[in-house]
Amino acid sequence: MVNILALETSGEVLHLALKTDRDFISHTQTIGRQFSEELVPRLISLCGEAGLALADLSLIVCANGPGSFTGLRIGMAAAKGVALAAGIPLVSLDTMDILAYPLSHSRLPVLCAVDAKKQRYYCALFKNGKRESNDMDASIPSIADLIGGYDELLVTGPDAQELAALLRDEITKRGGKTIFYIDTLRYRNYGESMIFLGKKLLKEEGPDDIGSGPTYIRKSDAELSLEERDANNIPKEV
Repeated sequence: MVNILALETSGEVLHLALKTDRDFISHTQTIGRQFSEELVPRLISLCGEAGLALADLSLIVCANGPGSFTGLRIGMAAAKGVALAAGIPLVSLDTMDILAYPLSHSRLPVLCAVDAKKQRYYCALFKNGKRESNDMDASIPSIADLIGGYDELLVTGPDAQELAALLRDEITKRGGKTIFYIDTLRYRNYGESMIFLGKKLLKEEGPDDIGSGPTYIRKSDAELSLEERDANNIPKEV
């Protein structure tokens, strides 16, 4: 396996990476939520830098969530399109596993988190590179319950600084004394980690089913609105 393309679109930062037998090229850029306009042209451009066409790829790796509903859908749709067109395997990775991997050798427990809005965070806890929790869509009190038994903790992810401050206040209010360390690399490049994890997952579990999609641990606003409308017997607009 030689030419591996990785893409991550779960947040406001676009991560792209390409590994060949000669080169490793990686781009990380904040582009807001404009993945629909930017993603495919950037994939083609990245392959062009290495003198490749999409048909020359051997594996494509992407994030499957949790994260932005729109970003994940666009990212996985693009990854599936490339996989089908090139006739290559697709492997998708949990966003929290991607965030945790660069810190897997930390002596501290690692809390990975992404702002999920509505005063909640997508998060998961890791220790010695292993999961201590499933992915959560959690409030600050719920996260404080999760980490309450630890004296020290490293918080990582694009919203680590804000979350650590909120957790510090919550733990202090409860009489706790957890010491929080913050991963200051807010825009860490995850390309190399994704390629390593993607190869490992392909070897251990095989490729994704082409019909699989993003992993959502929260219902979308559209789904919630539909449920509310159905519960109140509000007719659909024609």
